[in-house]
Amino acid sequence: MGFMSNPATGDGNFTPFLKYNAKAGRWYTKEDKQDGQEFEVTNMTAMFDLENIKTGWFLFAAGVAPSKTFDPSLAQAAAKPGDGFKRGFEVLAFSEKNLQGLREFSSTAGAVIEAMNSLYDAWEAGKGANPGKVPVVKCASVSPITNKHGTNYAPKLEIVSWTDRPKEMSGTVAAAPSPAPAPAPAPAATSGHVGPPPAASDDDVEF
Repeated sequence: MGFMSNPATGDGNFTPFLKYNAKAGRWYTKEDKQDGQEFEVTNMTAMFDLENIKTGWFLFAAGVAPSKTFDPSLAQAAAKPGDGFKRGFEVLAFSEKNLQGLREFSSTAGAVIEAMNSLYDAWEAGKGANPGKVPVVKCASVSPITNKHGTNYAPKLEIVSWTDRPKEMSGTVAAAPSPAPAPAPAPAATSGHVGPPPAASDDDVEF
């Protein structure tokens, strides 16, 4: 079932981004400092705050901060604020080693939403046996999806363990638990073919 239908304004507090490039099948984040540099996350393993995931309408434009209108809850979709907005999600991720701290992960890409819906279902199935814990999530692999517009790479996200909620996530407020269907666009078209991304690491989980 997931948390939003399959292809789905901030509060002023700034959290560095975590993003997934579906054209290349790679993860990126940015140093949490003035003029911080973007870098690739080669071992995408981190705690995900799925209990507080948010859905809504997002507008990503080059050179400017994203515009976001969040749903009142997972069970109620907000009205579309204007042209160009797409259904998407936002969730906090934390790893001191791999992400250099707390990061904000959001996307409107259909392949990413599908992966997150599956991850959310796995979280719902396991949370009862892990009260008060947050899942440690790993990008286990990526799979090419090719159509007339080119090739994208869909991530496969897996819960590899559960751990105590870190203090960096202690200020979040739980979202409503029940999802509801809502219209969302198909994955964005891409042009050109990008070579296969590196294989996921089989090393022990470290986050």
